[in-house]
Amino acid sequence: MADANRQKPVVPRRIKAQETRRRLFKAAYSLLKERDYQDITIRDIVTRAQVSIGTFYVYYPSKLDVFYETYQIADDYFENEVAPLLNEGTTEEKLLKFFSYYAIYCSRGSGLKMAKLLYQPDNRCFSRPRDYGLLRVLIRVLSSGFPESGTRGEDESPEEMAEFFMIASRGLVYNWCTMDGGYNLEEAMERYVRRLMRAFGFADGAV
Repeated sequence: MADANRQKPVVPRRIKAQETRRRLFKAAYSLLKERDYQDITIRDIVTRAQVSIGTFYVYYPSKLDVFYETYQIADDYFENEVAPLLNEGTTEEKLLKFFSYYAIYCSRGSGLKMAKLLYQPDNRCFSRPRDYGLLRVLIRVLSSGFPESGTRGEDESPEEMAEFFMIASRGLVYNWCTMDGGYNLEEAMERYVRRLMRAFGFADGAV
């Protein structure tokens, strides 16, 4: 009983820590909407978040790391909000819907300035292990209809296919950044995903 009582405060502390991380991220993100990344200081972030600089360094080792929090937010969003919307329909329909949400998140949720900041070759989040939330959702989508038709399953596992889809979609987002957001990312994403599905032998891969 004594051990159980000692463990009870752990959950509130974890929740408070998550809230502090998100508050710092929201402060940094709001500043990025107002000015360029190089003009934002850690002091600016903590002032807007109403926390101390010491608190900032408890959670993030650098200014850039606070912006990497968007990946955890995306993982939570896809697992908790997008995944339940992918329970109905064919695998092809689920894939198109998944990447529609991905394009919306990149273009409208994070925005062009955030995408330009994050889509850099030294971004360590691009080489995360394959167990992050967004990828898990995509793997489940691919596994749900695997290998029912076409050439699926002959050479690639759902995990390998998911990795391929993500590399291709990130490449499209990078191109969108280099073009200064000069085209509709959602429409372009649908065209590219359809072509990828056709290459993998999915039924709805027509362009």
